[in-house]
Amino acid sequence: MSRIGKAEKELLIKQLEKGYKEMADINLELAQTCLESDNESLSLCEEKLTECE
Repeated sequence: MSRIGKAEKELLIKQLEKGYKEMADINLELAQTCLESDNESLSLCEEKLTECE
């Protein structure tokens, strides 16, 4: 098994940090999109329930 140097280790850490930040942005965008869809579904459901009363 080969050992990595200090510079390679620092580069790897920076790449990992960048990747995690990018994934956090993607996850946030997906969560917001799903929340909007859930809210729309809830509104439609409430509207239908109101019609039944």
